[in-house]
Amino acid sequence: MRSFIGLDLSATEKLALDSWRQQALPEVMPRQWVKSESTRTRKFANKHNDHINSQGPAQPYAVPAANFHITLSFLGEINHRQHEALVYELDQLVSEPFSLTLNTTGLWNGPKILFAAPTDTPKALNELAKLSRKAARRAAIELENREYKPHVTLVRKATSTLPLPLYSPSVDVHISAFHLFESVSTPQGVTYPIRQSWSLKHNMSVREKLRRGITDE
Repeated sequence: MRSFIGLDLSATEKLALDSWRQQALPEVMPRQWVKSESTRTRKFANKHNDHINSQGPAQPYAVPAANFHITLSFLGEINHRQHEALVYELDQLVSEPFSLTLNTTGLWNGPKILFAAPTDTPKALNELAKLSRKAARRAAIELENREYKPHVTLVRKATSTLPLPLYSPSVDVHISAFHLFESVSTPQGVTYPIRQSWSLKHNMSVREKLRRGITDE
């Protein structure tokens, strides 16, 4: 199955980020709207014997809020044996909960995405990403060797012609678990169901937890 290890956002966090996108990037529409508009354009052109490019929607489209996530390690296609080995390795992984703020955006021309990201990446997030990659490699899964840049993809088919957001986001995200996601293609678009989850726990004494008011719930 096509998989990745990543972090999920809560429903409240997803809605907050989606609300910001709708206000800061009002010209970006959901994919189905873009496809409908493209279909209407083709029908109009055919009716008037005009020639248009029919190679699919070149317009940017909004990623569904349900798909918002932060990737830790992209795994690609993994087989049953690799999956079992990976689950075993991730069962051994120990890391702490953390929080971050999505407060900046960027555009990557290669994959043509507009994303939200934290200006300050928590040390615990970098460590968790590093540990997840080590777990994957121990499970005999080959990974691309690239710098880790945490982000949430907001818009696809984005190019430099896309207007900049009207203002920056400010969405607080609290992470208490990481997950193994599967990437599933459907006629309505890709979805990312969670196949397995692991909780993050504070590595401190009970006394220190009580002093800080921390619970493991």
